[in-house]
Amino acid sequence: MSGRAPFAFTMRGIILALVLTLVGSQKFDIDPGFSSRKSHLYSYEGWVLNGLQEKSFAKAGVRFSSKLEISGLSENTYLLKIRSPQFEEYNGIWPRDPFTRSSKITQAVSSCFTRPFKFEYNSGRIGNIYGPEDCPDMCINIVRGILNMMQITIKKSQNVYELQEAGIGGVCHTRYVIQEDRKNSRVSVTKTVDQNNCQEKVTKSVGMAYIYPCPVDMMKGRLIKGTAAFSYKLKQSDSGTLITEVVSQQVYQISPLSEPTGVAVMEARQQLVLLEVRSERGSAPDISMQSYGSLRYQFPSVLPQMPLQLIKTKNPEQRIVETLQHIVQNNQQDFHYDVPYRFLELVQLCRVASADTLESIWRQSSDKPRYRRWLLSAVSAAGTTEALKFIKSRIRNDDINYLQTLLSVSFALHLMKADEDTVPIAADLMTSSRIQKSPVLQQVACLGYSSVVNRYCSQISACPKEALQPIHDLADDAISRGREDKMKLALKCIGNMGEPASIKRILKFLPISSSSASDIPTHIQIDAIMALRKIAQKDPKTVQVYLIQILADQSLPPEVRMMACAAIFETRPALPLITTIANVAMKESNLQVASFVYSHMKALSKSTLPYMYNISSACNIALKLLAPKLDRLSYRYSKVIRIGGYFDNYKIGAAGDVFVMNSPGTMFPSAIISKLMAYTAGSVADLVEAGVRVEGLTDIIMKRNIPFAEYPTYKKIKEIGKALLGWKELPTEAPLISAYLKLFGQELAYVNINKEVLHQAVKTVLEPADRNAAMKRIASQIRNGIAGQWTQPVWLGELRYIVPTCTGLPLEYGSYTTALARAAVNVDGKITPPLTGDFRPSQLLESTMQIRSDISPSLYVHTVATMGVNTEYFQHAVEIRGKVLTRVPMKFDAKIDMKLKNIKIETNPCHEETEIVVGRHKAFAVSRNIGELGVEKRTSILPEDTSSNIVEEPFKPSERASGEGFTMQGADSKPRKHAHSSQEDLRHGTGRKTHKRDICIKLHRLGCQLCFSRRSRDASFLKNTYLHRLIGEHEAKIVLTPVQTDADIDKIQLEIQAGSRAASKIIHVVNSESEEEDDSSPYEDIQAKLKKILGIENVFKVANKTRHQKKQPSKKANTMLTELGTDPNAKSPSSSSSASSAVSSSSSSAAASPDRKKAADEDENDQGQQARNKDASSKSSSSSSSGRNSKSSSSKSSSKSSSSNSSSSSSKGSSSSRSSSSSSSSRGSSRSSSRSSSSKGSSSSSSSRSSSSSRSSSSSSRSSSSSSRSSSSSSRSSSSKGSSSSSRSSSSRKSVGHHSHGHHSGHLEGGSSSSSSSSSSGSTYSKIWGDHEIYQYRFKSAHRQEFPKRKLPADRLSSTYSSTRSSHASSRAASRPKFLGDVKTPVLAVFLHGIRNDKKIGGLQLVVYADIDSIRPRVQVFVSNLTDSSKWKLCADASVLNAHKAAAYLKWGRNCQDYKISTELVTGRFAAHPAAQVKLEWPKVPSSIRSIAEWFYEFVPGAAFMLGFSEKMDKNPSRQARVIVALTSPRTCDIVIKLPDMILYEKAMRLPLSLPVGPRIPASELQPPIWNVFAEAPSAVLENLKARCSVSYNKITTFNDVQFNYTMPANCYHILAQDCSSDLKFLVMMRNAEEAMNLKAINIKLGSHDIDMHPVNGQVKLLVDGVESPTTNVSYISAGASLWIHSEKQGLVLVAPAYGIDKLYFDGYTFRIQVALWMAGKMCGICGKYDAECEEEYRMPNGYLAKDAVSFGHSWILEEKPCTGACKLRRSFVKLEKTVQLAGVDSKCYSTEPVLRCMKGCSATKTTPVTVGFHCLPADSATSLTDKQTKFDQKSEDMQDTVDAHVACSCENEDCSA
Repeated sequence: MSGRAPFAFTMRGIILALVLTLVGSQKFDIDPGFSSRKSHLYSYEGWVLNGLQEKSFAKAGVRFSSKLEISGLSENTYLLKIRSPQFEEYNGIWPRDPFTRSSKITQAVSSCFTRPFKFEYNSGRIGNIYGPEDCPDMCINIVRGILNMMQITIKKSQNVYELQEAGIGGVCHTRYVIQEDRKNSRVSVTKTVDQNNCQEKVTKSVGMAYIYPCPVDMMKGRLIKGTAAFSYKLKQSDSGTLITEVVSQQVYQISPLSEPTGVAVMEARQQLVLLEVRSERGSAPDISMQSYGSLRYQFPSVLPQMPLQLIKTKNPEQRIVETLQHIVQNNQQDFHYDVPYRFLELVQLCRVASADTLESIWRQSSDKPRYRRWLLSAVSAAGTTEALKFIKSRIRNDDINYLQTLLSVSFALHLMKADEDTVPIAADLMTSSRIQKSPVLQQVACLGYSSVVNRYCSQISACPKEALQPIHDLADDAISRGREDKMKLALKCIGNMGEPASIKRILKFLPISSSSASDIPTHIQIDAIMALRKIAQKDPKTVQVYLIQILADQSLPPEVRMMACAAIFETRPALPLITTIANVAMKESNLQVASFVYSHMKALSKSTLPYMYNISSACNIALKLLAPKLDRLSYRYSKVIRIGGYFDNYKIGAAGDVFVMNSPGTMFPSAIISKLMAYTAGSVADLVEAGVRVEGLTDIIMKRNIPFAEYPTYKKIKEIGKALLGWKELPTEAPLISAYLKLFGQELAYVNINKEVLHQAVKTVLEPADRNAAMKRIASQIRNGIAGQWTQPVWLGELRYIVPTCTGLPLEYGSYTTALARAAVNVDGKITPPLTGDFRPSQLLESTMQIRSDISPSLYVHTVATMGVNTEYFQHAVEIRGKVLTRVPMKFDAKIDMKLKNIKIETNPCHEETEIVVGRHKAFAVSRNIGELGVEKRTSILPEDTSSNIVEEPFKPSERASGEGFTMQGADSKPRKHAHSSQEDLRHGTGRKTHKRDICIKLHRLGCQLCFSRRSRDASFLKNTYLHRLIGEHEAKIVLTPVQTDADIDKIQLEIQAGSRAASKIIHVVNSESEEEDDSSPYEDIQAKLKKILGIENVFKVANKTRHQKKQPSKKANTMLTELGTDPNAKSPSSSSSASSAVSSSSSSAAASPDRKKAADEDENDQGQQARNKDASSKSSSSSSSGRNSKSSSSKSSSKSSSSNSSSSSSKGSSSSRSSSSSSSSRGSSRSSSRSSSSKGSSSSSSSRSSSSSRSSSSSSRSSSSSSRSSSSSSRSSSSKGSSSSSRSSSSRKSVGHHSHGHHSGHLEGGSSSSSSSSSSGSTYSKIWGDHEIYQYRFKSAHRQEFPKRKLPADRLSSTYSSTRSSHASSRAASRPKFLGDVKTPVLAVFLHGIRNDKKIGGLQLVVYADIDSIRPRVQVFVSNLTDSSKWKLCADASVLNAHKAAAYLKWGRNCQDYKISTELVTGRFAAHPAAQVKLEWPKVPSSIRSIAEWFYEFVPGAAFMLGFSEKMDKNPSRQARVIVALTSPRTCDIVIKLPDMILYEKAMRLPLSLPVGPRIPASELQPPIWNVFAEAPSAVLENLKARCSVSYNKITTFNDVQFNYTMPANCYHILAQDCSSDLKFLVMMRNAEEAMNLKAINIKLGSHDIDMHPVNGQVKLLVDGVESPTTNVSYISAGASLWIHSEKQGLVLVAPAYGIDKLYFDGYTFRIQVALWMAGKMCGICGKYDAECEEEYRMPNGYLAKDAVSFGHSWILEEKPCTGACKLRRSFVKLEKTVQLAGVDSKCYSTEPVLRCMKGCSATKTTPVTVGFHCLPADSATSLTDKQTKFDQKSEDMQDTVDAHVACSCENEDCSA
């Protein structure tokens, strides 16, 4: 016993310890509750604040406080009484300003709290809530907010846990942390709710039906994020656990641009504190209560008003009438500032008004059309059931006209609220008889109704059948009646609805399931596929199944398959499906489809949008399967172009797609669809989509009135076609132009123009007016004038998103946009001679028109974005308001004299300030309540006195007042007319930033000034985010204001005079305004007078001096070269002839200046360089500073026997000076005068010394010693870009002796290698190609290569120049006038004057001279200021200098001398490829242009990188840019762009179409006009697009450029090329001629002619309709349609453009045919279809593809009758000689295609193997070849084998009966 005792004791101890531990670990029962016998009194306070998260900004909010009494009624049921409720408003700077009591709100709302509420409560969970009947929703929701604080879920076994808990905002993810204080019997609980992670979130959105969420990255990208935290204090006692205090805090933040710190915040707080517990039991209230459901927030059935204003809606009729009256009265002349608000108020009132009320108002305003218009617009935008009923009755009663019906139906259906009540009314409206009568109204109504259904069905899980039925009935009816227009409408409506239930209807229009659908036109099938696109958003898998079937079916039209491909990729397919698509494309024979699929995949593979990530990566993989050759296809093939971008910082992106679909029948796209999508914060919206489709239009455009079907050849061609197996003419394409527009994925409208409409349009234009009602109306309208004014709201956009806060008040985010358009028109017209009854539009060209016009269109766009609490009683929100008002008043009188080519337009000067564009934007905190209507408290979010930050304080000098702004006046010299005054004020005085900017352009003479002003004040000084920039105030406007001038102006006149009268107008205008000139002066010196008037003699002073001196032989060479290059400097006046004295001091500047980095060769083709190099080849050779080390190449050898004189000028403008030589030569030695100009202000001269080196090149060293001291040569160097470039020293020429002509024909130099230190002189070209990057090559001008520069001794330079250097190209340039006015009269003159007392004063004048018809065309434009004191002018000149060069310049400033920009285009070679170079130079430009260019320049590297260019930093000439484009093949080019500090280059860039690269023609052989290289380039490209087919010996090249060898069987005609359209315009046949195998004969059937060409005795004999023509110098012209046959070379040429034959050539051996572009896709024969489908070239007459070239050729042989024809071959089906085993069965096989066989009684003398398909039957089958009913060509192909086809026959016993 004693042994057991210790053990027993130990056991008891352990058990006791375990029990104690267990008890300790178990919580007390802490489920909170209320004692049913006691009453608990709490104090409650809850508030909501909205604003930015930073302090010291304005916020708006509301606070609700009260006492709560909770007493028990029964078990788990409690009574809640709300005592002394009180509301306080907040509108001020947080946290400085206090809440203010609002008795008005308290009074309005507190009535609903007078009665008690009841709720169920068990274990911390709220059950049902009961309240008085008809209690407002807001009060019930406030009660829910209070009770939500008591909702608590306690788990007994855990302290930290997570669960989905129901609350006021839905069932959301909630986390609990419980901490116990046992000692004091207290428990604290922390609860956090993640409002972004809810299973059933309570939200309400309006206007967001078309924005759909992305499957990827949904959570990351939310714009609105929210969370809530609750802290509970619980007290445990014997009677249970009681809640003593609850504090909750909730935050919702919105980041409109997804910026982490740019957020606006809604903050809500609640506090519930237990005050006392009384021992009294609650008694059940004696009022009847109804259940209001659980804690879940309930939205009112009618949403509260728009949060822009609070209006009483008790008596809507009276309010609507008052508002209408205000709108109409205040918007008579112009927009009233509050019209958008008033219109929204009207819309709001119409939403609450019943249909009867609206009817009553309509009746009241029966005689007030303006009232009715505004009412109708507001009702249309209201979007309620009642509003729709009202519109329906208006249409039924015929109260509104056609246009009003169209607008109101469209607006009403697209803006209406979609629910079960409105859908039936919308359906009823759509089917009403008035709507059905008009096709356009029916279209708008049906599309609108389908959008309503789409919005309705997006809110519910299953779409009711009744809603879809009206559209489905329309589709069924369209199919049964076969009406194309109704089919199109039904399909577009089904596409708008986007419901999977419609798929069965769509399939009826597609040939995959319905056999009858193959008869449905292609454009309807395309519409059917487009209808599937929206359905795919709901049911992608089903849609993908059908679309992949369509894409893979090669028998369907290519356009249908391409549309299916576009639709598949919109369904966001996965990798397996994308791989399937790639597989289809890999086996695809149709290149249109293959190109479309490939380019679509390639475009998608580059997408950066997050939601496209899976597709783009899958496309990248699938592209590896496809052949890269598809990437090289030209523009003839269909393509997809995609442009898009994504900014990850802001989670915003956009993508634009362009689908270009080409049909085989046209050279140009037949359909183009473009769409734009926007992506933001996890959501996507299809913003806009537009498509255009054109079919069969070439037939209408090219339709000549030629009756092809009446010609005899038409029947012959038709008979020949029947002889070919299975040949059918192509069906005629019905002409059709269709276009559609979609917004947000919903089709709004489409237009369909078919043949009838097109014919009607043509008829209208061609008919005389008296037979045409439309033209009659227009003519009478012009006579009577047009007057009236029209105001129309054009857009109302409403977006609302509402979530509940923990207080029970709703938080609403909203955006409202209103756009109103207004036009007041008063136009009066008079035409002389007046329009008569038989008026034709062409008569207008002979008439004079006077138009008096007063038109003032304006547009008012108003947008408000808001965030805050919005209830029916009060609104407390943050608002950002923006408005843009544009007015363009146009009041003028115009007189247009068409005969005299004169237009005069007169208008009034500015008499008052006119705001053309005004934009304002401001952010407020706003408070409104129902008790104080019309009164709103408003505080600017950015306060006026924000406390200043010391860092932001600017340093203020003592002499300057802090408040004053400073004005910066531009330093550039400006004409007086344009005085720019610019002010930029940055005011930091009060801590905020205020930006001010005013720019004004004064037009003194016209009495006006145009000002742009900008004011902005924002919060970006706190945080640099876009939201902080939006907060504040911004204003920008463009204003036209009057200016005080010396003379008041009555009118401003613009006169335009074209043609021969322009010159006299210029003189007349000037004479009339300068009295001292004699008006009666004779006109014999009209040119000189014009020059004086225009001030041209100042501009061309130097040029003219040069021209007068050109008679002296010694000057000729210089002048010629200057003129040839049209050296811009030569047009500048002489600034100083004493500049030569500065030579000695500045001669070293060229070598020493640090930025002279330009290589001499770089500028080889420069204008000045031509002259420089010739001067350099005289005795005096100048040194070159051409390397990076500019000292190295300076020549030091000097000789006393010759003095060299160099003149230099450095003026501010582009002036240059000419210095005469110090001692002139008297005996024939050349005085080659030269100059150096530098236009950057830095002087540069050539350090030129005479070289006596006898090692120099032969021609330049000869006269070194013979020349005496008197022979002076001055060298000329041009360095217009601040970089000295003078010619190479003659001693350096030796090292590069193989380029002694100085243009480095084969040498390519890098950017840093100098010409004198070239080491690659002996290297081969190919080696250099391998060693150099593309940008290191030099561009060589073609002109330079054709006329290499000869080096001549100085004494022979001038005398031999003209003979050595192609005088016809250059000497003419010498005589070219600088001023075209010397040889031509002006073609256009434009004057802008002020007029006072009918007298013209001042203004501007523009004169245009043109010499277009000469060999070298040229245009000059002069703009001058007519004010005497101003010398401001603008001069522009553009000319084509020769076949390889065009140049242009623009100069402006005082006498056109201040600023200059020039450009030139030169053709030549670049790295052995034909190339063109465009060079742009800007020696001097204003600082404003420079700053804009520098800003633009920053984007160049980024843009170049995006386009795939490589970049290299390099120092190039500083004020010059060059673009070199070298054509490396017809489809690729290399591009090099040389900018001042970088080189951008790209190799083998693909061109969209082939360019003609032919052999180069030397300039000497070019026919005038010599500029045809430039002028004929477009026609050469077009000519290159035309197809050619050729047959030479046995080699055939088809229209699609497919080559194959084919030997024609003897004596048989082959169809070579034929028009296969229904016109059957021509047919060309060919056979081998009898004499020899290589000779051919052809027959052409065309129009009414049968033409034979066959070789006889080495010449081609021509027979036309059996009549022989002479064999030499043939020239046959048909009397009927245009047909011309003539001799060319050894053959004949036939030209018949009206028939589609551009040129046909035949010489017996070679045949070539070129057909017109419009014959694309209409051809057939051995030459092919001309449809760019190279993979489908061997198409036989029956439409199937032949297996090889021989079978293809044989299929186009024309059989002839036995015995009569020379062709002894015919096609027949053959049996395979051997027996085959097929699937284990012995079979006999018959060909499925006929094979050539000799006729009966003939034997084959020659055969050729062909591959044929065979159909096999069991060997014991009774079928044989003689069975007529067995059609072997329609049987399936079981196997392929080779058989012999006969190609030559011997006929001894020919059976003539066969």
